Amino acid sequence: MSIAQIRLMVLLAVCVAGAACGAAAAPKPSPATAAATQDAVATARCQQLLARGVTPCPPANLALERIAIRNGTHGGVADAVVQQQGVAYLRVHALYGWAVRQSSGDAFLLSGAIVPPETGRTNIFRAEVKLFADARAAGGRAHVDPLTTTAITLVAVPQALQDAAQRDGLQPSAYAWVDNQAGPARAWIETPDGGAHDEVRIGDGQPHPILVFGQVRDDAELGSIWYLGGEYGCLASLQVRVVCGV
Repeated sequence: MSIAQIRLMVLLAVCVAGAACGAAAAPKPSPATAAATQDAVATARCQQLLARGVTPCPPANLALERIAIRNGTHGGVADAVVQQQGVAYLRVHALYGWAVRQSSGDAFLLSGAIVPPETGRTNIFRAEVKLFADARAAGGRAHVDPLTTTAITLVAVPQALQDAAQRDGLQPSAYAWVDNQAGPARAWIETPDGGAHDEVRIGDGQPHPILVFGQVRDDAELGSIWYLGGEYGCLASLQVRVVCGV
């Protein structure tokens, strides 16, 4: 065998092993190129949200709080499903926390992204909407330090309470989250002269559990979220207190 033949066989072996003789290795994207691609994706996402009337644009990957997710359905919903739905609820919880810290956060809360606008205005975010409106009227800015949630528990909602919620203009669900939240919390208006006017102040450890209706919705831009259907304060009535287990 000639030297030329040996070299040819070696070359063919290398080509077979590499699966692409003569093909250049694909260049790795530079950090600048990768960053530009990420920016383009983020811009496209915000544009999609804006087209839906959702503004301002929240970060794509908000950190979720480490909050215990509990199953109080007594076998009605499997534990694995409760955990998945709990993560969806915590994602909305994070979106709320982000929104109330924005200068125009009420626009997001009333955009329909996480709750029907009318339900947000008249029920779930009624206090926040008023705070932002009052702040603008005063030429100031709204500030919110929310309550702290220590655990969420999925519970069954009796038909009688669902019917009552329906009459109240809410969108009740067969299961709802008991959001075990408590103080401290504060909502205030920063005035143009640098002063502060408290609208709400809740003491450390003061309980404010709520029962939150809704359902899981897979949102192309926001991810899997618990789309809110309305809420009741757990301490508002005996009927709700029993469902909340408090």
